[in-house]
Amino acid sequence: MNDFKRFAPGALTVLVAVGFTACQPKASDATVQAQVAAQLQAKAAEDRVAMLEQQVADMKAGKNRASGDQEAINQVSLAHMRALDRQLADARQRAAERRKDAATLASTPVAQLPRVTIVEVPSGTRITVRMGAELATDRDQAGDPWSGTLSEDVMVGNTVVWPAGTNVSGVVAQSTPAGRLSSGNGGLGIRLTTVGHNGVDAGTYMVVGDTRGKRDAKFIGGTAALGALVGVLTDKNHQGDHALGGAAAGALAGTALAAGTADTVIRIPSSQLVTFSLTAPEPVSVK
Repeated sequence: MNDFKRFAPGALTVLVAVGFTACQPKASDATVQAQVAAQLQAKAAEDRVAMLEQQVADMKAGKNRASGDQEAINQVSLAHMRALDRQLADARQRAAERRKDAATLASTPVAQLPRVTIVEVPSGTRITVRMGAELATDRDQAGDPWSGTLSEDVMVGNTVVWPAGTNVSGVVAQSTPAGRLSSGNGGLGIRLTTVGHNGVDAGTYMVVGDTRGKRDAKFIGGTAALGALVGVLTDKNHQGDHALGGAAAGALAGTALAAGTADTVIRIPSSQLVTFSLTAPEPVSVK
């Protein structure tokens, strides 16, 4: 019963309905799901570690190299590797914690199990975060941690899976002052990696700017989108594609990101609202 695989949308309902209730017919669905959820989350955490390990191995082997400005590629690749290393270390720690949680619940008498419901948060779900502190390219480097809180509830149907105020955290993915690259651009990019107790895959939010004070917000889907990162940072006209669309990107940037005067430092202010989008489904236990 411990050989869990990553579930497609809808598979969780089937598992709860027929799998574990058949193994433990005396337990209620609500209590059995506590054990199911713990094992699903442990497996999801292990899968995330394996994914990051593969990305690190591919980077070291020179696979999936981006094309274009070699100087920009080298700078972006170095930052990308530092961010991946930090993500991998954090993911390994979370996986160990999830394995411990699953083992504890597996040995807990049914009568003492918490009553929970398993909800799968689908890929594409928007997650809006309020930044806890300012980030800036003259102070924060790729691989540094950041934190914040959810600015609004994340819901699946009528169920609140992560309420507003839930703690979130992530890693700085890129930190290059404006004018550092041959394009004249720079960028400050962040990834969201945890929401509450759940690890997540949620792409990269990037503020791109130049020395004239122009600032623009981009969203890059996928965890290892090195080519997209290079493309955004070397785009002299700030027209690179982003997953949230023009209107959403403008709303994300807001007046707070406009430098107003020429400045090489690129910032994401404290309390700024930043929206991410899940790139993979995540099982969550809701009490």
